Amino acid sequence: MPKSDSKKPSEVWKLLLLLIMAGTAVLVLPVSAANKPFVTIAAQGAGSYYLGEDVILAGMNSDTGSTYLYITGPTLPESGGKLTSPEQKTVNGNADTFTVVSTKTDKTWKYSWYTAGLVLDAGSYTVYAVSKPYFGDQLADTPYGTTSIIIKKPFITAALSPTPVVKGQPFHVTGTAEGNIPHVKVWIIGDNYVYTTITPVNIDDNFTFTADAALSEKLPAGQNYLFVQHPMQDNQFDIDISGDYVRNIKLNNGTNLFKITGTGSLQGSDAADALIAAFSSVEARDDTYTVIPFKVTGAGSSTAQPTGIPGDTTASTPYRTQNLPFLFIPVGGLLLVLGIVLWKRH
Repeated sequence: MPKSDSKKPSEVWKLLLLLIMAGTAVLVLPVSAANKPFVTIAAQGAGSYYLGEDVILAGMNSDTGSTYLYITGPTLPESGGKLTSPEQKTVNGNADTFTVVSTKTDKTWKYSWYTAGLVLDAGSYTVYAVSKPYFGDQLADTPYGTTSIIIKKPFITAALSPTPVVKGQPFHVTGTAEGNIPHVKVWIIGDNYVYTTITPVNIDDNFTFTADAALSEKLPAGQNYLFVQHPMQDNQFDIDISGDYVRNIKLNNGTNLFKITGTGSLQGSDAADALIAAFSSVEARDDTYTVIPFKVTGAGSSTAQPTGIPGDTTASTPYRTQNLPFLFIPVGGLLLVLGIVLWKRH
């Protein structure tokens, strides 16, 4: 017992020494970190954004009075690109090839990055914040920080029911428009006919457009085209109708693309093809769309058939009733056999 007790003071001193060393390390590390220049960056929100959203980037820069930003990711230059024009590659030492943000007196910086109209694919990207206009190997001796973000492209889906549309009978268009937008634009194009309207989008991203009997009665018989246009995050329809023309409001501050009503206007499939080309233009890349070709048949008193069933609904009824008698053959045969067995036993 005395031998065991003699070790206790040394054990206590060892424990005390460890505590002193740990405490010294805790005190020394923050001082060392504080004396070393640093740059930080963070993106406000969940880190996933629709193309067209305003992304808030912020951080600290204890090294210099300016913070230099650039981005790397899918289809961008290997060295990275300027935030305001990602296709423009960064050049070491050239501040003009970076997005430059002033560092405040409290060493913080903040930048609002508007992504509408940028040439960015959906995917994962890395945004760099650097105390000097450097990238790559030059970052080894330069304070910098990074943050990862995901860019998504809003999409739109739509379905029309019933089909085919019957003149004088209501029909419905339902769909989903992602991106937290207030409304979509519905276009209907046919021979010597064009119709547009704005339809609200619900908080769950779903929308419904109902065409009443009066509207469907006006549709031309034959092939028609339904477009639903998504304005993207700027909530502006870049392709619109002005008078007799379809107009790109961004091209040269507004340019008529083709005539859609009146003498000499494009009709039917020609108008639909021209509208698709308008949506696909570089100036209108903020907008996206979906298109549904559909047929208009019959008269106002006809009944449209459910979506997905080809042919005339009245033709299927006799076909089914002709097969019904055959369902009773096995039952009749069974009753006949039972009758014969009972008769023989009797």
